[in-house]
Amino acid sequence: MKRGSLGLLLLLIVAGCASTKTVDMKEPRRVVGTENDVRIDAEVFGDTLAPNVNIPIKYDITNHRATTILVADLLPLATYDPDTLTVTVDIGSEIPGEEFLPRLVAIPAGGKKSFNGAAHVAILQSPGATPFQARPSSLRLRVNFLGETKPFEKLIDIPERAVHDPNLAAAIFNKWVEGNETVVTNSLPMRWRASTPLEEGTAPISGRRRNGP
Repeated sequence: MKRGSLGLLLLLIVAGCASTKTVDMKEPRRVVGTENDVRIDAEVFGDTLAPNVNIPIKYDITNHRATTILVADLLPLATYDPDTLTVTVDIGSEIPGEEFLPRLVAIPAGGKKSFNGAAHVAILQSPGATPFQARPSSLRLRVNFLGETKPFEKLIDIPERAVHDPNLAAAIFNKWVEGNETVVTNSLPMRWRASTPLEEGTAPISGRRRNGP
């Protein structure tokens, strides 16, 4: 597995912001997932996917464990799987930075924290696509979290969005990757729009992992 590098961008981007408002459980555009004694509820604002679009999301993470969990405070990242026609929005990271490390938000045993943010979706479509070709049709969320806190104490609830510490990054890399756990929600149906004013003159890029160049 290639080591990821969050780089200086971590200091510039705005990650998911903590919120005092929880998800509306009556909202029809809601997804939910429960695995490993951790639950995510999320509202997806908008029902349309396009080659280049931002999807606002509000989400709650509830920890049903007897111990604290940690979630990396990062901008949600969207990737597209053409085999399943599904966009997956990742919360947190399964791979730490190579030199820059993100703040880790602690969610105590039995606790819940609410966040809001936006995921940028970029989908590469074939220039020769026909109206009959299968299109992106659904969206889901995946939360990456750490169930062990001790190796990551220097990053828990720090005031900075990220810190530059190559030595710490090297020391915790294996523990982070091996200790990463996930919760995946159900998929929400989405409509496809081939183009929007946002995309005019903008070349869409394909989905990529957070550790790509």
